[in-house]
Amino acid sequence: MRIQQQVRDLLGPADPARGVALPPSSLTAHDVILRAETSPAPMPSRRRTSRRTVLVGAAVAAAALASAGLVPVLWDGGAPTRPVDGTVLQPVGYEIATDAEPAGPYLRALAGRITAAPYDREGGRYAYHRTKTWGGSMQQSKEGYLVSDVEEHRSWATPDGRRWTEDTMLGMEFPDAASRDYWTRQLAAPAVSRVAPSPAGPVEEPRDPDRNDGRLPSDRAALARLLRIDLPALDMADAVYQTYYRHLVPQRTRADILTILADKPGFVWRGRVVDRAGRPGLGVTADLTLPGDRPEDTQRYEMLLIFDPNTGELLAQEYLERAPEQRVLHYGLLLQASRTDTLG
Repeated sequence: MRIQQQVRDLLGPADPARGVALPPSSLTAHDVILRAETSPAPMPSRRRTSRRTVLVGAAVAAAALASAGLVPVLWDGGAPTRPVDGTVLQPVGYEIATDAEPAGPYLRALAGRITAAPYDREGGRYAYHRTKTWGGSMQQSKEGYLVSDVEEHRSWATPDGRRWTEDTMLGMEFPDAASRDYWTRQLAAPAVSRVAPSPAGPVEEPRDPDRNDGRLPSDRAALARLLRIDLPALDMADAVYQTYYRHLVPQRTRADILTILADKPGFVWRGRVVDRAGRPGLGVTADLTLPGDRPEDTQRYEMLLIFDPNTGELLAQEYLERAPEQRVLHYGLLLQASRTDTLG
């Protein structure tokens, strides 16, 4: 259960199994992998990945977690069956790709000069967010080829923590050309969907007592605890994303977040970057630290955070495999943050 909780803490709001009680598995990780390796190749079927069986998303994908020793690789035979015309994702380019320096001095300098965001001056009953994500519900063939839908997520929240959400599926994207080519062959023709349509309009989320959906702490020490200062830098990077995903972060708190990150070892300065929405930003990365008893493991993963160079807002997050392959495993674009009096 400790490992399951670590995974859920890392995934945060993008965890598709959040709030779902799952029975304990009757199989060990070794048994699951053996069963997957000996099972016949599944026939494509028209369904979205079950929220009960998908254990990866948001900041991580199953392959990355397995490599880190957190969870076993689980083969998922399900797949969408509409024709494939999606994008093969390329990692965001860094201004400083090699010989990068610790991010601390740069983050402190950014914190000292940030300006007001539009929502700092706006009024309205609801805090509104529009985000675009990929990799939150990833499907993998037995051969290891990955596919995931791009999702647009909109949310409206009140200061007391009530929240309404609406999700839209935008299409498929792939971490590499081999995965795109595989699914192109498998999903050559559309089929009848067996998935019930989503309700029209925003739907209110149930309250989660373990999640902070109220006001952000104004005290720096409490904010540092919210950002998981006790955990490695990559976990902190994910906590920053979760904070911006669910809150309109005031200017003073944005500055505090930047200086808290500046005090944390493990963040690397990447200079100017451009996110997937074409917005210029400033990037920092944090590596995934693999267990010290696995020196033979050559896999390397990192998380990228992109900040607005003027307001200090978080623009985007990406989780990347850097070695032995270079590919995107998850991204989140924070496209709009504002206040409104309109729900929907």
